[in-house]
Amino acid sequence: MTIRVAVVDDNPMVRAGLRAMLELGTPAPGGPIVVVAEAGDGLAALDAITDHRPDVTLLDYRMPVADGLEVLSRLADLTRVLLLTSDDSSDVISGALARGASGFLTHNALNREELLQAVHAVAAGEGWLAPVAAAVAVRQLRERAERESAARIRFDLTRRERELMDLLVRGLTNAEIAGELVLSEKTVKNHLNHVYAKLGVRHRTQAVARWQGRA
Repeated sequence: MTIRVAVVDDNPMVRAGLRAMLELGTPAPGGPIVVVAEAGDGLAALDAITDHRPDVTLLDYRMPVADGLEVLSRLADLTRVLLLTSDDSSDVISGALARGASGFLTHNALNREELLQAVHAVAAGEGWLAPVAAAVAVRQLRERAERESAARIRFDLTRRERELMDLLVRGLTNAEIAGELVLSEKTVKNHLNHVYAKLGVRHRTQAVARWQGRA
């Protein structure tokens, strides 16, 4: 099955190089890949991807007009996104993951084999993290677990209240939480009111921030 790809980078030489790695030479392992669209900035990317609806988009981080992070959340609603950047800072990586990136590749260490593997993985609905991005993701998960563990001790929530908070962090609505825990929505609301009182907050956004140690 052919995988349709868009390449977004402000440097035409980089775009040509990525297209060559994707389309030229020996056949890509896992199936053919075709580049269906290119763009040189974030706003042009939105137009191109809306028109062509590629399976995967290779998106550069730093671009004129609108950079990759600026448009990433909107693009992620239309296509699976692999972010390409030379900046391997934790802020960039965490920002990309939070905005819906399916994978992260670094220009400096990119080779054809990794590029093809990443495109096929992301097209199949999997994720792909370059080693530096994987290290950041693991560190963030560990830090979040440590913050939430401290919150459990600090706020003295019951087991049921902790279960509700875990689901709240995942973004579930009251109805979805009720279905997950086999409770009525009224019971869920009562539990959440108790949780808010213990956390000293008024609504779920504040509760999640307090639970994760961000407020």
